[in-house]
Amino acid sequence: MATQLDDGSIDLREQLARIDKIHADIQKTLAENGKLLAETKVVPFAAIFQGLIAIAGLLGAGAAIGKLFFP
Repeated sequence: MATQLDDGSIDLREQLARIDKIHADIQKTLAENGKLLAETKVVPFAAIFQGLIAIAGLLGAGAAIGKLFFP
């Protein structure tokens, strides 16, 4: 017994057009996410680098003060 589609069903071309549209939307979203990831990836590295410089400065100042008071 073969089943037949009713006349109100979506034809193959319309389904493929919808799939292509959804695929294009997904690709656009992935591209936007890639751009956002590239932009936000730089900020934490800069903050970490600045923190390390600040810690080095504090350690240097602490060593100078320690040497001043405890010769």
